[in-house]
Amino acid sequence: MTNSMMVIFPYRHNQTWVFDDERMGLVQEPFVSGIPKMIDIFIQDIANVDEGFKLLFSANPFPSYQIELILVKEEYGGHWYRWSEKNL
Repeated sequence: MTNSMMVIFPYRHNQTWVFDDERMGLVQEPFVSGIPKMIDIFIQDIANVDEGFKLLFSANPFPSYQIELILVKEEYGGHWYRWSEKNL
């Protein structure tokens, strides 16, 4: 099994979480439909986090991962995820 790690740097802009991805031409791309709440819960104990943090993610689990989001479905070019542990 191959493990392809990806990284983004979410930060707050206009009171929501956004990220940039130069490869995809995305600037201040907002997280939507519940993902900001998930991020708020996940980062609640990190100081000065509104300025941004590094988020490593992969389609497959990897050593020392902290949360698992399950892909529920694809819709309108986006994806719906579930965080079972928090019932979100």
